[in-house]
Formats: sequence, C-alpha cells, structure tokens
Amino acid sequence: MAAADVQPVRDNISTEDAPSSFFHGCSEGKRFTVQEVIGKGSYGTVCAAIDNATGEKVAIKRIQNVFDNVADATRILREIKLLRILKHPDVVDIKHIMLPPDPRTFKDIFVVFELMESDLHTVIGANDDLTADHHKVFLYQLLRGLAFIHETGVLHRDLKPKNILANSNCKLKICDFGLARPFLGEETPTAWTDYVATRWYRAPELLGCFYGHYSQAVDIWSIGCIFAETLLGKPLFPGKDTVAQLHLITDLLGKPSHAVIEQICNQKARNFLHALPPKPARPFENKFRNSDRLALDLIHQLLSFDAASRPSATQALKHPYFQGLPEVSAMNCPLIGRSQFEFEMHKLTELDVRNLIYLEVLNYHPNMQAQYQASTCRLAALNSQFDNNNEDVKRQFIMAEQFGSAAGRPAPAAGFAAQWKQPQSMIGSHKAAGAMPQQLPAYRPVEPSIGAAMTLAAVQEQHAVMTMKYQAAVGTDLYGLAGAGGTLTGHHSAAVLAAAAAALAAQRTASGYYNGASEEYSGGIPLTR
Repeated sequence: MAAADVQPVRDNISTEDAPSSFFHGCSEGKRFTVQEVIGKGSYGTVCAAIDNATGEKVAIKRIQNVFDNVADATRILREIKLLRILKHPDVVDIKHIMLPPDPRTFKDIFVVFELMESDLHTVIGANDDLTADHHKVFLYQLLRGLAFIHETGVLHRDLKPKNILANSNCKLKICDFGLARPFLGEETPTAWTDYVATRWYRAPELLGCFYGHYSQAVDIWSIGCIFAETLLGKPLFPGKDTVAQLHLITDLLGKPSHAVIEQICNQKARNFLHALPPKPARPFENKFRNSDRLALDLIHQLLSFDAASRPSATQALKHPYFQGLPEVSAMNCPLIGRSQFEFEMHKLTELDVRNLIYLEVLNYHPNMQAQYQASTCRLAALNSQFDNNNEDVKRQFIMAEQFGSAAGRPAPAAGFAAQWKQPQSMIGSHKAAGAMPQQLPAYRPVEPSIGAAMTLAAVQEQHAVMTMKYQAAVGTDLYGLAGAGGTLTGHHSAAVLAAAAAALAAQRTASGYYNGASEEYSGGIPLTR
C-alpha cells in the first residue's frame, strides 16, 4: 500500500462502466461514484471518488491479488491494522474497508482513504518557490505526526517524501506503514530482520544491512533528510550504493568518532569508515545557502551521525525554530504493545493472513463484527473448558478421528490417537460399530466471562490464534466446517473443536503463543483452567 508503489496518473474514466470494472466482485461499490484514476502501481489502482452516503471526496485503493505473496499480504495487514489504531491529524486516515463477498475466497480488498491531492516528493519537484514559512510548517507537521507515532510505541521505518501525502493548503499526512513496527522503548533497542527505509533516507547505523538494533532515532534521521530536501529542492544524500552513501554523509558531517563508528551494523561499513582519513564537517551554511540560521541548527541535530545525540520528535518540536507556532502538548498516548502484533512473531500461511485481514475488515462493519464476536466467544468457551489433561476430550478426539469420515463429516488428520497415547479399549466399542456414535460424551460448554479484561480485539486475536492451531491440528478449514459465520452445530463439530482446544493447550509451549509461567495468551486471555 506504499505511496511509492502507486504512480500518480490522472485518467478520466467512464462513469457508466467504472463501477462495474473497478468494483468488480464488491457489492459495496454502488455506495461510491468513481471520478478518475489517480494512481496505478504494483499493489493496485487508486481512484478518486465521491462517497454517496456522506458526500465526501475519498480515495479508494483496490489492492489486487492480495494473497499471491504472503509477505506482501502481511505488509498490507500490518498497515491497515496500524492505521485503524493511529488516529491523528498528521497521519492518513482509513475511513472504510469494503466487506469481501466471501471470507474464504476473496482476492482483492478495497480501502477507502481520505483524499489527498499529491505527495511531498511531487511538491518539492514541482515548486522552486517554496518559502521559509513552507519549510517550517512542513517540518512542524512531520515532527508532530512522528511524535504521536513514537508515543504510541511504533517505528515508521520508511519515511521519505513519497510517503508524505500533501494538499494544496500545505497540509501533510504521513502514510505507508507497511514496514512499521511496535518497539519496547528507547532503552531497549529493537532487532528486526527485514528491509528498512530507502537508502537515501536510511540512518547511517543501518547502512549496508537489513537488520540491526535500533530505536526511534532512525525515523529522526529520515525526517532530517526530508527537511534538507525541502530546503535544497533535491535529495541530500542520493547515494547509488552504500559506499557512495557513506561518502556523501561524511563529506557533509565529517568522519565520526571511533565509538560512533562501532555502532554501525555492517562490518564492511565500519571498516570503510575506520579507513577514512580525518575529515572535518562542512559548514551547513555553505550547503544550505540563504537558509534560516535556526533551521540549520535544528537540521544539524536531526542529522547527527551519533543516533544517541539525535533529539526525539517531541524534543525537536521545542526548538526555537518553531517559535510562533502552537506548542504541541503532551500526548499521553496508550502504547501499542507487541501483543497486539503477535502475528509478527510467527511464520504465517496464506490462510492465517486471510483470517487476520478479514478480522481487520470487520472493524468497519459493526453488525457483522457482532455476529463474528458471538461465534468467537463460542470458540473461547470451548477452549477455556478443556485442557490437555482432560481425558474426555482426548477420547472425543480419537472418536472423531476414527468415525468422522464414515459419517460424511470432516475428520482430523490421521495419527492423533497415537499422539495422545490413549488405550484402544477406550474406543473399542465405537470402532466395532463402524459408524459415528449417535451421542458423544458431553463437552459441557460454559459461557466465558467477557469483561473489561477481555476486549473484543483480544477475543478476535485469540480466535485468530485458535484458527491457526485448529487448522494445523485437524487439517480442516474453520469456515468449511462451521460456515462463514462460525456457528458450530452437531456433536461431531463440538467434539472436534473441543479436541482442538486441548491440542492448543498441549502445544502452548512449542507454539510461542503462550506464556508458560502464567498459562495465558499474550493478549491476556486465560486459555486453560
């Protein structure tokens, strides 16, 4: 969903055939009147439209073939999840996501954003008459938005002009959270193992590596590069590779100290910097001619080679450069904990990501969400009733394995009788009958206690985890067994799900989804009694 992946275009399209083509397979399309295509890229097509329900101008992004690549689908999941949570005037807003026609088979998703006219990359390239006031207001908004993002405990990790949306009234909004991650705090650097930030805007401590220990200071460096680009009208460090990038940075900032060089992740980059002859910093006045003295002082701080010396976004907003602009008060934002992004800790399948994206879409459809919550509570009740020491559950699981196929119902994958090591005498009489018994042992479902500690989001997260493990245990699609609404009926489905609940509890240590000390799901919901 990156702004950089959608190139701006302006194509008028027929109002007669636009809805049928653009909204193919989506019944909600009739709510919107498409006006023109404003962007096309690797992720899909963006159209400007009118929301007929509100009269508001919106941008609708159709992301096609979402699940062709699980990594890309996970990035989309991450972004729509974060943008649902990060509500702020300086962050782009998702207004709606259209409900897929079938949660089991949908391929495309339609995301409705607020409409923005352009991006900062285009603004800088098309305007050579930006004033000092423009520069100041732009940076103020970027730092204010970033301060909010960091206060919630999130690193953006891919800030660049193309990921800053812009309007003709000088309003900016940060977008593209596909590479964003929650972090534990400044004192606990975070290690990630994938791509971060376009090279030109990547902090020096990350050059030459796709992983490392770092903090919110990497976003501050990117903001410094963006600010410099607004002053110069062109990128500050447009290196063609890592070596060229380091040359450009040291030409301006000078050779860093030995201690700072040792903070660089990449060994080759460290060796290169150590081998450089002494090089003094270049006066910023020579690089940024006719720029405000206070602006240069601030950019010097933002572009400190030493990550520990860079100010936070909140600290930068207190710089005298912003005198006369409204003071940004303390935000006191609730942290987005890693428990809300449990999926980041595991290798997901296409089905896993599909289920999680569908859960996110339901946040924009309260009625459907309520129905889904009811079925989720049913699953939670089954899960809380049975643990891996429940002999009745084990017996039910074996019976379902032995007789499920004969009864014409989905059966668990073979081999679980051996896994549970149950004596065959426990099921001998049923096995001799050669058919599914009419009455399975009672599973005694109980209603879970749903209170403040068990939020809807937490219940949904638990459901997603259960879905993954259930499917692994019994080799059956949850929706194929229970239907799209998740309603469970019949003794067989009850037995299988009860047994799956036991399997979940038995696998809690190996799966990483559970806290072994407290036997609680990381979202805070007890899974065993």
